[in-house]
Amino acid sequence: MRTIRPKRLAMKKRSTVDTKKAKVPRVGLFFVVNGKPWVEGIPWAENLSVAGFRTYGAGYPEYWQRLQELGAVPQEMAYDEAARGRVDYEDASDKFALFADRCIIRNKRLVSAIMNKLNLPRGTRVLADDHHRCPKCLRQKPASKQEKEDWDF
Repeated sequence: MRTIRPKRLAMKKRSTVDTKKAKVPRVGLFFVVNGKPWVEGIPWAENLSVAGFRTYGAGYPEYWQRLQELGAVPQEMAYDEAARGRVDYEDASDKFALFADRCIIRNKRLVSAIMNKLNLPRGTRVLADDHHRCPKCLRQKPASKQEKEDWDF
């Protein structure tokens, strides 16, 4: 049996506490299902900058599938039927941006919960994004001219 010396144990405990205290901001994806946020991300600095932005590498379909496998979200629901969003970091402005469905943005408590889970700093921009609209929002507001151009093949 291996024994841990008190000094080594103290160092181990301190490093665990330091890691928890060091709330490193994260970039990531999130879904909101039945009012509950499901958030996944990684520390922003662990992502390579591409065209001046740091974004989360996994896509919505992959994350949604993992949530379905865990039984966290309905099996019969497609990922694009849920309100969703993402958080990116822009190198030039040194700022984070939270892009989300309008249903999410209107709920300040929900936005705050997502920001807390991703350790986002004050000054994070919270923006509605036409690419992150749930079916409810799609029925309420017609697509913007830009979105029509983006999707008109």
